[in-house]
Amino acid sequence: MTLRMSNIRFGFVVLFITAVTGGLALGGTFNQYSIKDGYHMLEMTRFWLREGHSHGNFMALFNLFVGIIINNLDLSDKLKKVGSYAAMTAIFLPIGLFLNGVFGADNVPPVGIIGILGVAAALIILIIGSFKTAQKS
Repeated sequence: MTLRMSNIRFGFVVLFITAVTGGLALGGTFNQYSIKDGYHMLEMTRFWLREGHSHGNFMALFNLFVGIIINNLDLSDKLKKVGSYAAMTAIFLPIGLFLNGVFGADNVPPVGIIGILGVAAALIILIIGSFKTAQKS
């Protein structure tokens, strides 16, 4: 039960943070150069901030999904714990993308890889659990 609630709480907190910071960051980078000849021009800073915002929302929803489903799968407690924590490490992907926008892509180490590996690990565990769980008729 604790793991389930950890992912759900984490998901809602991250969803709130990405919604607020994403809105402020994207609104704060919109200027007179954002529109040219009727077309929306996307500067690299704004691109990376938008990517961090959108991926952060997805990772939040992913954690909500994991929190709802993980206890219903036929997995050991250890695998459930690893899957839960792996899903929470997914937040490193949007953090890396956001930092690329703030500091420039050349100045930020690839911390997003941690998030990609976390999502992959959590998904593998969820897939294993879904195949091990007997379907009730």
